[in-house]
Amino acid sequence: PLGCNLTVPGCVRPFAAQFPNFQNIIEISNTGKSWYDSLQLSYTQRNWKGLNTQYNLTWSHCIDLNSNNRGNRLGLSPAQNPFNPFANKGNCDFDVPLNFNASGSYEFPKIASWERLGSGWQLAGVLTLLDGRPFTPNIGSRDRTGQATGTVHADCNAAPQYNPRDPDSYIGNPSAFTEPAPGRLGTCGRNVLRGPGLAQWDMSIIKSTKITERVKLEFRWEVFNVLNRANFGGVSSNVRASSFGTITTTPDVEVVNPVISQGGARNMQFALKLKF
Repeated sequence: PLGCNLTVPGCVRPFAAQFPNFQNIIEISNTGKSWYDSLQLSYTQRNWKGLNTQYNLTWSHCIDLNSNNRGNRLGLSPAQNPFNPFANKGNCDFDVPLNFNASGSYEFPKIASWERLGSGWQLAGVLTLLDGRPFTPNIGSRDRTGQATGTVHADCNAAPQYNPRDPDSYIGNPSAFTEPAPGRLGTCGRNVLRGPGLAQWDMSIIKSTKITERVKLEFRWEVFNVLNRANFGGVSSNVRASSFGTITTTPDVEVVNPVISQGGARNMQFALKLKF
């Protein structure tokens, strides 16, 4: 329980005599609850003078008591106070309030005098705009509450000040988030801070050439992040670390694919595809 005396072994480890080899015992129970509301809009336009487009917008909010029920002690994200699960109510880990996607393709008119070179050209693009995902300011693995859960929230003493385009100072007032005093929980709610969003425009030029009645050769030039916009990854969330509120990665590196992936620097690839 909260405020347990850390110097008394029987308090923090009540089952030590029966199970001396266990430091922490994780209990998983069916006490979760989630709420999801959204407005979803889609518009599709087809075959207008060679132009085809599609637009999708999702405006949503997801709240739950926990978004993860597997992992080790530090990765499990149990309730900050296991005796009060509803105190853990907050934004879902995967909550993205605004999600907009637009895609389209344009087939260029055929130029008969150019023969095979004058037909089969197509321009395509995808625009992705996403809000950032939430995260919880915490004190890392340090736990002086007496519970030994290792998932204690920080104290929130002021509203966050975001610098969306500055990864070295994404949270402009890191001193507003501090470590709670021993024997008590932090005042920050779960997932009260939000990371940076993502904006990316990808384009491709496609040339399809008919070789025979059944065989086609397709050439593709695909460019990812055409505008070379810097997209940033996750935010350092440990208020005890000097790096709190900073960002050191990009989304593509976080998914271990720094060559061709969403969120990376501008890059391109060429491809030949034989269809038969």
